[in-house]
Amino acid sequence: RINGKYRKQLHIEFDKITYNRRNIVEAIISVVKRKFGETLRARKLRNQVKEIKIKLIVYNINKKVIEIIYIKLRISTEPKDN
Repeated sequence: RINGKYRKQLHIEFDKITYNRRNIVEAIISVVKRKFGETLRARKLRNQVKEIKIKLIVYNINKKVIEIIYIKLRISTEPKDN
């Protein structure tokens, strides 16, 4: 049983699908930070935003290139059956 008017309302309106997307976003942010560094060199906010966008573009290009290489070399990403 949930006590409290607002807790009940939050429980009723809670969207698990939207909440689970956060895990995906957090994973991508973690990968980008590991691959390209977690610090920004730009000082101005406008340039920091540009730098982040560039990092994300490079991340997406890198992901596509790896995908194409796997397809060309016929490397399976599926787990092996034992």
